[in-house]
Amino acid sequence: MGLESKLRINYKRIDLIVVYIANLINILMAFLFAARISGLPQVEHVLGFVAMIMGFALGYIAFINKKSKRNRWMTYLLIPIFLFFVVELILDYVLSLNFRNTVIVGPYILLYYVGLWGLIGYSFKFDKKWGFVTLATYFANMTLSILPYI
Repeated sequence: MGLESKLRINYKRIDLIVVYIANLINILMAFLFAARISGLPQVEHVLGFVAMIMGFALGYIAFINKKSKRNRWMTYLLIPIFLFFVVELILDYVLSLNFRNTVIVGPYILLYYVGLWGLIGYSFKFDKKWGFVTLATYFANMTLSILPYI
């Protein structure tokens, strides 16, 4: 008996959960950047932690997709955002490093963007309408992330 028959996996529901999480991450990150602009580090910390939990859920879904032998892109598109949140956990929550003013911030930000782009790609693979919704929340996220620098 295969994994799919044992678990009776509803892939459409799993994909919809990924899309919901992708949009929630974008919205949470927009609020996180707003909290950063407003000088609310405790709010920023909590929002980052909640987003990280969602990122770990996406890692679990990538594992399910891989074990279920789904289209490889349904796994690959989730890996960068999961890795980003692993790095985030280590740097911000375990080591509590002030790394954002160091040379490692470049690869960190690149991993963040690649992860978000993977979520956009996953959303488009699931449904074109949801892809555009995810793209819209991504741009809201990006607008607030660059606002302090304009």
